[in-house]
Formats: sequence, C-alpha cells, structure tokens
Amino acid sequence: MTNLMKMRFGDFEFPVNPAELQVELAALLRESVSAQGGTQVQPVGVRKKRVRGKGFFTGEEAMADYLRLEGQFGEPHTLFLPGRRPFEAVLSELTLSGVQEKNVVAYSFTFVETAGKAEGVSGRTYTAKGGESLWDYAYFSGVSIDRLAAANRHLACIASLAPGEKVYIP
Repeated sequence: MTNLMKMRFGDFEFPVNPAELQVELAALLRESVSAQGGTQVQPVGVRKKRVRGKGFFTGEEAMADYLRLEGQFGEPHTLFLPGRRPFEAVLSELTLSGVQEKNVVAYSFTFVETAGKAEGVSGRTYTAKGGESLWDYAYFSGVSIDRLAAANRHLACIASLAPGEKVYIP
C-alpha cells in the first residue's frame, strides 16, 4: 500500500487526510443556436478548480485542530492534495458539523483555486514532513528531480527528508 502525503494547506497539515475528497473541474461553454436550428457548443475557458471534502478531527486536540484550520479561512495558501500537484487556493467554506462524541469533531470544507498551476509553487520554500522525499516535491511541483536536487544541495538525503528540512522549489 502506498504511503500518501498528508493533505496540507499553508502551514496547516491535516492530522489525518479527510474521509471524503472531491476535486471538481469544469469547462466554461457557450451554447448557441444557428439559423438552421442546429446547436453549437464552444469552449470559452475553464472554471477554477474546487476541492470539497469531509472529515473528522479526533483525540484531545480535535477542537484545536479545527480552530487552526479555521484560522486559515479566506487567506490564499498552497494546497497540497495526496497524489496531485499543489496549487494556490483559498479556504472558501468551512463547516463545523458538531461534536459527535468526546474528542471527535466533524467538519466539511471547500477550497477554490486562486492562481495558475505553476504560479503558486515556484519560488517558495516548504518545510518537509516526515516520510517525504525530494521525488514527492519533484512530482508535485513539476520541476525535474535534477533541478530540484541542484537547488537543495543542503539536504542530507533526498530519498527520505527529515521533518523540518527546508525544500526550495526553483
């Protein structure tokens, strides 16, 4: 089984990835009717990506975790999703569904993309979490491993980053 990178938004890392995650992509289309009665559909653009999800924070820090996520509300940050390239987004909706039992906080969220694909990642420094490798950052950023390794010569081992190591995306 693959060990997926934890979902992260800015400097908030989800203790456990959300139970449900939905990435919505939509084309913007223009429909028109010709004089002969036929219809035409023309693509006119792409709507910004939306990410919706639901999950639970558990343990003694459950409510504190929710409040830390709430503190990110409305501010643009880089959103890291498991298995996808990161992108700039804003937390546009956040719902506290209630405390179902002691030390369990249910929540739902919506993130909306704010920038182009590469614009939000390049030129930034990220703090590695345990279990990541430079190859994870190469995949998520779209930067070649050679270029990424050259920009991060300070890393002791690119195959297993220590928690707290800084990774620069050129």
